[in-house]
Amino acid sequence: MDLTPQIIMLAQRWLNLKNLGAGTADGIIGDKTKAALNKASELPKTWTLEKKIVGAVQLFAKQEGFVPGPIDGLWGTQTQSAYDQLRYKLLYGQEPEPWRPEDRTPVNPNNWPVQSQSALNAFYGVAKETGNANLVSVAVPYPLVIAWDTSKKVTKITCHKKVKDSLIRVLTKTLQHYGLAEIKRLRLDYFGGCFNYRIMRGGTSLSTHSWGIAIDFDPINNQLNWGRDKATFARPEYNKWWEFWEEEGWVSLGRDRNYDWMHVQAAKLVS
Repeated sequence: MDLTPQIIMLAQRWLNLKNLGAGTADGIIGDKTKAALNKASELPKTWTLEKKIVGAVQLFAKQEGFVPGPIDGLWGTQTQSAYDQLRYKLLYGQEPEPWRPEDRTPVNPNNWPVQSQSALNAFYGVAKETGNANLVSVAVPYPLVIAWDTSKKVTKITCHKKVKDSLIRVLTKTLQHYGLAEIKRLRLDYFGGCFNYRIMRGGTSLSTHSWGIAIDFDPINNQLNWGRDKATFARPEYNKWWEFWEEEGWVSLGRDRNYDWMHVQAAKLVS
């Protein structure tokens, strides 16, 4: 795995909490950090530098009450989850609340219709590939990275005019809560598309993207058939992100059906 500056900084913070003299927590593995890692009695001397860094993060997470799995210097799913929880606690001063679908009361303040072609056509108008007067270009509160071409960013996206205000409210709350740096770290700015006139993948009906009422985010890390064990958007630090959407009545296929975690739509699922 790649040791990001954030991972290294957490290791440095743990080493400094143990008074091992890692120097400034700057995300750079310098001589002081290397010496401090060698002084840490919990980290085997035979481990590589990378394993020692990971081991330090695992020990830090465990110290804070999280469960990183074995302290083995290997970055598995348990370590990733513990790391996410630890970062959330350090950033926001509290542990992320676990997501319990049974505690969530669905709301629909915008009266989004159910996901059937007749209901969608009645509420949003007939989906069209071109010449759809219901589509608008809307400026977003922060730049979005094009997921399929990460060298490019956009500041406007095309969506249905009935979802425009709701969409902006969600993204504005996201910016206010997370801040731009954290949005980038969590890849909440990776835009996978909104309006796209097409058939639903693996089906015969039109996708909700055809009305411009569905949006995909970070598709590479939240692939269609991935469940909670793999999709990054299933992690606790994304709970607020999903709450902002759900307060507006949007539906996450990941939260409701445990697949296609990239996808959120202004249409209710048929039970």
